[in-house]
Amino acid sequence: MQTTIAEADIQRGSVNTVNVGSIGIGPVTIGQLVLTDFELNTAADGAFLRNFVVTVTYTMKLDWHLHIDLPGLPGNAIDQSGTEDLDSPTFIFGLGDIRVPGYENIKIAIDSLALDNPAATINPVSNIQLGAAVAEQIQAKNLKLPTAGFSLSGLGIGGLNVGGFGVPAATLDSVTIAKVHGDATPFGQMALNNLALPSVTIPDIVGQGVDSVATPKPKAFHLDMGCLDLTLRVNPTAEAHIDQLVIRNVKANLSIGKIELHNIVAPYDLLNLTLAQVGIDTISVPTVAIA
Repeated sequence: MQTTIAEADIQRGSVNTVNVGSIGIGPVTIGQLVLTDFELNTAADGAFLRNFVVTVTYTMKLDWHLHIDLPGLPGNAIDQSGTEDLDSPTFIFGLGDIRVPGYENIKIAIDSLALDNPAATINPVSNIQLGAAVAEQIQAKNLKLPTAGFSLSGLGIGGLNVGGFGVPAATLDSVTIAKVHGDATPFGQMALNNLALPSVTIPDIVGQGVDSVATPKPKAFHLDMGCLDLTLRVNPTAEAHIDQLVIRNVKANLSIGKIELHNIVAPYDLLNLTLAQVGIDTISVPTVAIA
């Protein structure tokens, strides 16, 4: 014989131990991220331009025009012109390592910074053990007890219905739930106040080499000598080369007055949920059918 309880209302239950195998959260949607009183301070021994070399090249050409009148001779004049390449002299200035002022102390301060709709992911959290808990208003449907059935020798009853059956208390060794899923859990607003990160020391910050080319406006120098007209055209070019940009012995610290997360919504999964040593105070059963 087997007893079937179609529906049971458990008013109050106590749980001594709650074990959660894994909590998966995400992807997390944040309506707005607000940073207040953001401050970054850095101190360093200075910035250096290592092996700073400047190369200046002058490309020069000479335009000339010769005109001589010769009365009474065939052609009556000599008129010739041309352009002479005067080569390209180059001057190299090796300046060595140059210290760049202003990098000893750098401070970045932002009173408030708001970012709309940032996205985030959170790694699953495993093996969570919670302490004692109290659960209220629990419903159980289609409960059969005992599961193997029972028999009464010498008693025959075709069927029995009992209404308003109540059990004052019961205990349950464990309840195991494979998965609990929630589509959207609104966490509302979260805030972290007075967040200060420890100072970080970086021996050297080394940047890549830099090559730069500058071409000033060409110059022309004109000389009129009557029968001979000269124009000197100069096209200068300056090239700068730096092997490395080095900032030495950097120390940085960061402080944030407040981080606010507004309108946080995240789906979640609870995996391998185990409730151990469950104590049930009161069970009310509307109808018991014994078949």
